[in-house]
Amino acid sequence: MTGFKSGASDDDPLGSNTEDDGDSNDTPAMSDSEVSAQGGEDVGGTPTTSSLPWIYARNGITDGRARTVQLHLQQSTLDEEQAALRDVDIDESVNKADLREAAYLVGLANLDAVADQLREWGYDAE
Repeated sequence: MTGFKSGASDDDPLGSNTEDDGDSNDTPAMSDSEVSAQGGEDVGGTPTTSSLPWIYARNGITDGRARTVQLHLQQSTLDEEQAALRDVDIDESVNKADLREAAYLVGLANLDAVADQLREWGYDAE
C-alpha cells in the first residue's frame, strides 16, 4: 500500500513541479557519457581527474547528478531541513541539494530507522 492515487503525482496543473531551492544553476545537466567525455565526475559524484573533493571539483550542484527527482515533503520535514542546514556540524555552508542527498544516502544505509519512521506513519499497522 503506497497511499498515493494513480496519477496523483504525474501532473501538476499549477506548474509547481519545480522546486526553487535557491541552488539554481543555469548550466544544463549532462548525460553520463558527456561527463565522462569531458573527464568530469562519475555518477556517484567523485571527481575522475581531480584530487579535489567533489564540492570543489564540480561546476555546480547538478554536476555528477545524472537525474533530478521530485520530493513532495511535509511541512514538518521542510522545517527539520531548515534546522539541519543551520545546525549541521560542517564548517561551511551546505546547500539543500547536498544535504538532501547526504541524508538520503544515510537513510538508505540505515533501513531499520527508515522502517521505524514508516511504522510511525502507519505502515504495518494492524
